Amino acid sequence: MTIEPTEFDMIALARRGLQAHLDEAIAEDEFASRFAMVDKRGELTGESMLAYRTAVEAIRVARDRLARFNLLYPERAAA
Repeated sequence: MTIEPTEFDMIALARRGLQAHLDEAIAEDEFASRFAMVDKRGELTGESMLAYRTAVEAIRVARDRLARFNLLYPERAAA
């Protein structure tokens, strides 16, 4: 006997994956902020600035994907 996932199960799984993607991007931003290097002038180094910009872009993309998904498949209200 096999158990077939329902459409609701697949949507919930996809939503969790997109949320995990967002959580990972936020963690990347926190990591970039925590380990940022500053040069002698007190400004971020090129590598730190690149890491920060990459993390911010990853957050933007992840939030956008999750928002679009939620528009297509709104969460069910709790009964």
